[in-house]
Amino acid sequence: MAALKGRLNLWIALGLISANLFVWAQILLAVSNPHVVDPIMDPEVRALLDYIRSGNHAGQTWEVTLTELEAEQTITWYLNRYPQIPFVYPEIHITPDAISGEGDVIITGLHFHVSGEARITLKDGLPVVEILDLSLPLPASMKQAIEPEIQKQLKRAELLPVRFTSAEWSDGVVIVKGVIR
Repeated sequence: MAALKGRLNLWIALGLISANLFVWAQILLAVSNPHVVDPIMDPEVRALLDYIRSGNHAGQTWEVTLTELEAEQTITWYLNRYPQIPFVYPEIHITPDAISGEGDVIITGLHFHVSGEARITLKDGLPVVEILDLSLPLPASMKQAIEPEIQKQLKRAELLPVRFTSAEWSDGVVIVKGVIR
């Protein structure tokens, strides 16, 4: 009986070790092959920001066209500028119905792959985000708190010197138009 129990414990231990090695291998593969883009602010975004900073505006309209790559590069530029934001390797997919993204969140030095999909609409010249899917290594209660927090942070957009008049989403590209206040 003791020998049978010893063998069972051995098989359980080997199973746990194998599962642990498999999970770590998956993590290392995900980390070793990240989606890397150069940190480049999109020229249209830079020109708009420079124009706003100049103060030589009053009610002018603006338009910015971003491809998935340009969005990824601009986000990477922003993340490099603010290293306290624990997110790296953004990858964006734009469709007419939604925008999805993925990347790594860094928590206590460990990379956790996250992904999500959202629909972005405009209301009163400000963005409104509806989360369609969210894959995070967090408990459900924390996930449910994220969408209201995003909406709260987007309210800060009221402080921006721009209002959005339209956003046209197509495969791989978004065209955003607005007015400088």
